[in-house]
Amino acid sequence: MLTLKPIPNTVIADLPTIKCVMAVCESGDDSPIYSYPDSEAVYLFLEGCGEIVAMDGVQVEQFTAPMQAYIPAGTPYTLKNVGTDSLKFVSGVTPNSDSEEGVSSSPSEMEPVVMLGTENGERFPESGKIRGGMLTFPPNLECDYHSHDEADEVFLFLSGSGVVTEEGEAVHVGPGDVVVTLAERKHKIKSFDEPLVMWLTVTPNLVPSHTHYKQLEDGTWERLTPR
Repeated sequence: MLTLKPIPNTVIADLPTIKCVMAVCESGDDSPIYSYPDSEAVYLFLEGCGEIVAMDGVQVEQFTAPMQAYIPAGTPYTLKNVGTDSLKFVSGVTPNSDSEEGVSSSPSEMEPVVMLGTENGERFPESGKIRGGMLTFPPNLECDYHSHDEADEVFLFLSGSGVVTEEGEAVHVGPGDVVVTLAERKHKIKSFDEPLVMWLTVTPNLVPSHTHYKQLEDGTWERLTPR
């Protein structure tokens, strides 16, 4: 289990399934044109105001943080800070790949960017590449020990406090903490006396999605049928 409290320009995860970074875009700055023919991109905007221009200018989305964005594979886009303060965000590209230059399709062959809020548990449109978005644990809730076969999971905790246990190792988490759990590693999360709010990615999104475990009398864990 990797745990960290990232600052801007920190690589959170650099895995075959996802590259996830925390970054900052200063006032007036424009990104290059990003184009991922076979990968999807997701964003969690934490601070500031921005604009996403996608589908060769057909779609323009202005937003104020907190906000999420989901960019389908094959849709080129740019990101701009349109505010006076820094635009701080976390981004993920899944599977991990580099943006390609000179890749172009007609707008009719592209899918639009999906903008999502953060208040009501909004989740990304599900695909085979990613599952996730916002998730809130009510106070004093603990999920079952489980793992994700062939899929890695990234958590960014936004408010509240709790504990993440992976393979018997427990770490306390709170706002700004990140936990990266690799495929096949069994883990669980427990919230304390207030809601524990998190943003997460599971990559890729496979079915069945969860493998649960039963603890035996000798203290070992029995792997149950994935579901």
